[in-house]
Amino acid sequence: MRRNPPTFSFFAGACLQALIRFIAGKPAPAWGLVFFATALPALAQSIRWDPPGGQLGFNQVSQLSLVFEDCEPDNDPKLPTVDGLQFGTPGQSSQTSIINFKMTRTFALVFPVRPTKRAAIIIPPFEVQTDKGTLKVAAARYTVGDAPVGNSGLTINDVASASLEIPKKSVWAGEVFPVAYNLDVIRRYFHSLGSSVAWESAPAIADDWTKPEPSEALIRGERHVIAAQTTRASIKQPGIYTLKPAGQLINLMVGSSGFGLFTQPNVEQRQLESNSLELTVKALPAAPPEFTGAVGQFTFVSKVVPLTAAVGEPVTWTLELAGTGNWPDLTGLPQREVSNDFQVVQPKSKRTMKDGTLFEGTLTEDVVLVPTKPGTYRLPPVRFSYFDSDSGTYKTVASEPATVTITAGSAPVVPPASSGAPVQFSLAPPTPAPATPALPTAVAPVPPENLPREQLEQSARGHAPVELSKLVRLCLLSAVLGPLLLWLTLAALRSRERDPQRTRREARAALRLALAELRNSGAQPSAFSAPLRRWQQHTATLWQIPHAAPGARLVHASIQRHSLNATAWTKLWEEADRALHGRDAALPQDWLNRAEGALQAVKIPGWNPFSLFAGRNLLPFLSGLFILSALLAPSESRADTASEAYRRGDFAAATTAWQQSVKTTPTDWAARHNLGLALAQQDRWAEAAAHWTGAFLLNARADVTRYDLNLGIQRSGLANPQLVELSRGEGRYQIARLASPGEWQLALVLAALLLAAALVLLLLQGYRRIGGWGKPTALSATLLAIILAGAATFSLHVYGQLAHPDAVFVWRATTLRSIPTEADTTQKTSPLSAGSVAVVEKTFLGWTKLTFPGGQSGWVRNEELIGLYR
Repeated sequence: MRRNPPTFSFFAGACLQALIRFIAGKPAPAWGLVFFATALPALAQSIRWDPPGGQLGFNQVSQLSLVFEDCEPDNDPKLPTVDGLQFGTPGQSSQTSIINFKMTRTFALVFPVRPTKRAAIIIPPFEVQTDKGTLKVAAARYTVGDAPVGNSGLTINDVASASLEIPKKSVWAGEVFPVAYNLDVIRRYFHSLGSSVAWESAPAIADDWTKPEPSEALIRGERHVIAAQTTRASIKQPGIYTLKPAGQLINLMVGSSGFGLFTQPNVEQRQLESNSLELTVKALPAAPPEFTGAVGQFTFVSKVVPLTAAVGEPVTWTLELAGTGNWPDLTGLPQREVSNDFQVVQPKSKRTMKDGTLFEGTLTEDVVLVPTKPGTYRLPPVRFSYFDSDSGTYKTVASEPATVTITAGSAPVVPPASSGAPVQFSLAPPTPAPATPALPTAVAPVPPENLPREQLEQSARGHAPVELSKLVRLCLLSAVLGPLLLWLTLAALRSRERDPQRTRREARAALRLALAELRNSGAQPSAFSAPLRRWQQHTATLWQIPHAAPGARLVHASIQRHSLNATAWTKLWEEADRALHGRDAALPQDWLNRAEGALQAVKIPGWNPFSLFAGRNLLPFLSGLFILSALLAPSESRADTASEAYRRGDFAAATTAWQQSVKTTPTDWAARHNLGLALAQQDRWAEAAAHWTGAFLLNARADVTRYDLNLGIQRSGLANPQLVELSRGEGRYQIARLASPGEWQLALVLAALLLAAALVLLLLQGYRRIGGWGKPTALSATLLAIILAGAATFSLHVYGQLAHPDAVFVWRATTLRSIPTEADTTQKTSPLSAGSVAVVEKTFLGWTKLTFPGGQSGWVRNEELIGLYR
């Protein structure tokens, strides 16, 4: 019989027994002492966080060390995902010490970390593979607050600020508008820039930021470093947009260490985030027939060289378009006509863009005309229409007509057929585009024929359905009522704490008290000085003024963002400044009346109870995980590379990069949208339609995904009836596309939670723990849950197989086979139409088995399919 190896408890008991006998002077087994001596060092091996707890600064880069005692990791340890904490690339350090003839070896991984939310952070316990086996790391807990800059007591907002600015709040569709980024840091704290400006400009396309232009300014007795950077952007589609904030890391000096020549500054790195931008993009007015989409300011030149030539000698006709505008949307120059007595060498366009910009360039096209007959020929003017965004009107520029004289040549040239008729040709590369694109005939996919199913090797029993009453009781008993109520309560508290208007409401209430105190203080400066200072402090909080001692210009600019009464408040602020710091320490007689009137006119929205259902409040751990994954995901660099390739016209490289991004993050609907664009640029409309369908199913409410789905159906000809109805959004499909299938499933979960909450309220009222409001509230929650569940169930039924997580799109016509092979010619097959939607049942060596709504199933090659969610 095989013996089992001794357990750890057995060896531990043996070691303890051997140690007791050794201390008592009795003989002990030699193997017990040997094991005891070898076991002690093993007990010293551990992994811990250093520091194991404490406080971290919000948006401040700090260091946490993962310390290995008498061991080292086998490979890079996989850290757990921590909500609200971003880990950077670690550094390494090692140390060996000898104390009392005992050698201790320490290895540490030093991680730069940055908290991204103001909440307690817990790093959960996890295991690490080391050269001494698997060891466990204990949990660590940290609090997050507004860390002061060094020991100054000032927050980062008191020391530095960043802002995005645009000259006007509304632009035309396609107009190129400037964007300015301004960085303001107090000089004595500024050390250096920690990173370049990071700005996600979508839905706009933008140039690269210019280099920083640093300068210094004296603001209220304090020297500031001002750095300005600019870029230009353009948005093609009209609408109302919110452009995302820009971010940047800066290094701040918070003191020094050392002495004399060895003094060196202590530096802290902080993250700054600017404001967002609200922008209205206006649709262009009705356009003239010759307008091709150019928006901006352009010049147009036509040149013919030479004007006199012999038969057979070439004449070059050059057109050049130059200027500033929406060059990414321009495809070519207008058409021009020439007599058929010329042989025409088709032109090749040459586009030259100014370095580092998308919106300044030149488009030149040369046509070579070879005359076949002598005579005098007139080359008519060429007209180009564009929309002038400065004046808001359409303008047309025309070239001067040219007269070319052709003399008889020594060598005759054979004239082309139909000599004398005018020839019209287009300069738009690569081939002339018709005014209305020819769309393929829309053909609905034909359901495949039934194929033989696979045989069943074993018997299989089914589960009989239970009665409806039993099913309802099981569902109610399985609901977790306590955590649900706690969850909703915490979501409401979080919503109130994070309400951006809360501090403004508190400041408005404090202003009332300060004005009342001012009215009772009298006219003596010593009496009204303190309440007047509090009035200024609460006014700065009410209007979110970023500086502790702002000037009148900053006060006016900050108030103007919230109210039209900025002039009155600015005047009140200036008069308060003069009363506090000027020679005449007195307020105007009507100051209090004007201040109370201005405060009474301020309207601040109250807390919205429905905001607790926002994802950031109801599911904060998912939003934090999304932010952390977005910050750390390696796909960002690929997205940048893909965007750059797309802008320079390398659509194949952009396709490869976005395909990898979709493979890594299949639920990224923006990447699917971009991949569809790159495929469409290569006339791969069927594949583009498949990826645009996936983007629509992940975000059905976005205008861009609805437009993509409609365009993909039109240009590819894959007219799946269900997708056609979803693209139209009429009738029941209008309700279904209010949310994606995944969101409707979450709505079902929310409906179940509302029913559980209603039951909790009824139970509490039955036990007389709450007042009479419980029953109507429970009935309201039940009604809302029924409506929500009904809408979700109905919408998921409308989506059908499109709501299945394993749904795939057949992007080209193929053959459905009964077995996964092409070698067997005797098997049953059926044609499978492009545009069909099916569900993956299983895969096998490059083949996928599909299941269709009618019960049909069969095998197709993997390359014929595009997953809609995976």
